[in-house]
Amino acid sequence: MDPISPISSAQASRSDKIVWTSYLEHIFIEFMHEEYISNRLQSSTFSPSVWTRICERMNAIVYPSHVFTIDQLKGKLNRVRRAWRCMNDILNRGTGWGWDSERNTITDDAGRLDELYRVQI
Repeated sequence: MDPISPISSAQASRSDKIVWTSYLEHIFIEFMHEEYISNRLQSSTFSPSVWTRICERMNAIVYPSHVFTIDQLKGKLNRVRRAWRCMNDILNRGTGWGWDSERNTITDDAGRLDELYRVQI
């Protein structure tokens, strides 16, 4: 078997976990985005052949220290989705919190940050 090919979950050791660095998350999201803009999304997920391609590309980066399974990558996608939904809810559901992309900082329309600062001092 090619060392960077995806392996089944049965072949993967349950104790063999990978630490998802910011770099790996960024690369994973970039690979998925490339597939998305190439119109390879089926409904709300990718076809098995697309998952295989993404898995092979990820394994080319981390091999030999780790070999991803498709199930691990799907699980990571689900965790990223949950985190995005949570952040989206915080920023867009009338909480008064927002994000200033120029300054890379949280914004607060209701003055709650000032109040929190006063309480902390």
